[in-house]
Formats: sequence, structure tokens, C-alpha cells
Amino acid sequence: MRTEDLLGLIKMSLWGNGTAAADWEIFEEMKRQAIALLPAARFSSLECSPELKQEWKRYALHQLSRNEYYGHQQASLPLTVPYTILKGTSAAMYYPCPEYRTMGDIDIMTRREDFDAARQTLLDSGYHIETDGYEYRHSKLKKNEVLIELHRQFSAMNDPVQSKYLDDLIINSITSTHVLPDPVNGLVLLAHITEHLEDGLGLRQIIDWMMFVDKCLPDENWPAFLPLAENTGLVKLAIVCTRLCEIYLGLPQHRFCADADGALCGLLMEYVLSSGNFGRKKSRDAVFYKHLFTYAPSLTRFFRVLQKQGLENWKAAKKHKLLRPFAWAYQAFHYVSKGIRMTDTVTKFSDGYAEARKKKTLFDALGVTTTAKGLVILQDGKYVRK
Repeated sequence: MRTEDLLGLIKMSLWGNGTAAADWEIFEEMKRQAIALLPAARFSSLECSPELKQEWKRYALHQLSRNEYYGHQQASLPLTVPYTILKGTSAAMYYPCPEYRTMGDIDIMTRREDFDAARQTLLDSGYHIETDGYEYRHSKLKKNEVLIELHRQFSAMNDPVQSKYLDDLIINSITSTHVLPDPVNGLVLLAHITEHLEDGLGLRQIIDWMMFVDKCLPDENWPAFLPLAENTGLVKLAIVCTRLCEIYLGLPQHRFCADADGALCGLLMEYVLSSGNFGRKKSRDAVFYKHLFTYAPSLTRFFRVLQKQGLENWKAAKKHKLLRPFAWAYQAFHYVSKGIRMTDTVTKFSDGYAEARKKKTLFDALGVTTTAKGLVILQDGKYVRK
């Protein structure tokens, strides 16, 4: 696949820049990146085979129907406590055609004191728990194929002060509209980028930020947004991501990011294209090496990662609370057995180590959150780093 063709198609879809060509490989890549709906408004300017265009239109109609269903479920939420919608439709509203921003789950955040009541209301309304009890940030609940992430904490940072600042900002901005003010909404989209950097940042998260910048962050608004980014440690990321969008995705230029390191923008874009939305392009081996080389230097944190992964992967532990303290052992056995089955081990370890070090260099340059440094959790009403 020619990267230039993919980026050209994105530019045409969002900005209406001429025509663009596509093939089946680009179509599959856009599906992996969760952005295959973007060209729907401009299919007449899409140069591809009749068979591909027909399949693309079929896919778009299916996704549009799914988005509409999610929107209906969101509008029909039974919650009576104050809450706000994070990402999703709150990101889509900045797009030229909001309906063409692919929906995933529905992220909701309440005030801390309302979380339990909101959770119970959803349960009483027919939602069932997907994951709960051991996730400190949110509960996942599902009904009629719609997944809701109900947040008691949104921040996923290394610093307790920054984490509390972000969550307080969100909570204090909750209104009856369930939509955050634009500057706070933009900060959430930026923080969402950091949340998924390690496991797989995709083009959709980058484009969410780009559309916010285009609609809400002209140069004259940057001085007002800057303190928000400073208080959450996200200034460097905001500048680099904006410049990346100018270089590769057609965003009009802004003075506030003019001095961004072009090479760093290129490294970040390379990483985005290689991982896909939520890491969908990464193999299980890549996940294994990420944990091995990122967390092994700290034994305590490595065990925490094992425990977290085990809780996510061990079905029995999800059903039986007594098994949960031993999830780290389950995951360790899984990794060991996987290692035994691996072929060409030396090459895999060498490549995995090189990739992990490259990622660490990138994350350090961006000044972003990494799990290896210990994430902050809300525990007994206080933000503490674990």
C-alpha cells in the first residue's frame, strides 16, 4: 500500500481536495484504522474499481446504520444524575459530516459521588456488566450490543496532580447538555491520544484532534488553551500532533506549532500507521514483547502488568472473585508457554527489543504517559500513583 494514496484519500474526504484513488488494500487499512466511513460523502470523487466502490458503499451503509443505532441508544440513556459524553459524538461534532465519524462504545463520566447510582440505574435498565470490580477507571456495561464505559476516573496519567486536575475539570464542566465546553473537550481528545499510545494509537484519534483544532483552536485561541495543556503535561503532544496533521493530513497551518520537530512528527506518524486503531495491526507477539521489554526493568510494575493482563484474559477470574488475586500467575504461564512455542527466538527478541526501545524514545520525546512509570488511580478518594 502506498502511504501517499492513503493520506491523499483522507485529505480528499475531509477537505474536498480534488480526487483520490484507492484499492482494496487501502479500503482494508481504513477499516483497521476505523476511518473507512470518511470518504462516504465524496464517493463521486473516489477513483477505484466498480466492485470496490460497491463494497465500500455497502460497508458505509452498514456503519451509518450502526452509528444511528448508537446515537439513538445514547439519546435514550436512563441516567438521571448529571453526566457528560466523552469522545464519540463529542468528537464527531467537529467533523464536516459528523455521521461519518465511526462510533465505538459510549463513554460517560459522572461526578464521583454519582457513579454508583449511575451504574445501578444502567443495571436496572437491562445493561449487564462486561468488566467490573477490578478496573479502577470505569465499569463496562452492555445491552443490545451497545457497550458503555461508565467512568469514575478518565485520566490515565503518571502524575496525581495532573490526573486530578483533568478529572476535576471534566466534572466541573458537566451540564444538562452532556457536552463539554470546547477547550475541555479538546483536552479530553488529546488525553485520549496518550491513553492509547502504548497499545496502539490510530488515525481516528489523530483525526479527532485535527478536526477539533480546525474548528476550535485557531492561533488566537491557543493562549487560552495553553494553561490547560500545561496543567496536564500535554503541551508537547498538542504541538507535535497539530504539526503532524499539517504535514500529512492537510490541516491548515498554525503559528503555535510552527517550530515542532518535523522528524518527531514523522516518527509519530510512522508509529500510528504501523499500529492501527487500538493496536489492531499488532500481532500477539508484538504485545508480548511490549510487556517484556517495557516493564521487565521494574519487577513490581511487571507483576502489576501481569495481573492486569491476566484479569482481562482469564475468563474464570471474571466469574469467580477468589481467582482474581492469582491472575498474574495465569498470565505468566501464558507468556512462558507462548515463549516455548516461539520459533526463531533470538531474532524475535532482538526485533522486539529494538521496537520497544524505539517506542520508549518516542514517548519520552513527546513527554507522554507510559504505564512503565506507574499510572495514577483514584483510591479512597485520593489520586495515587501505582
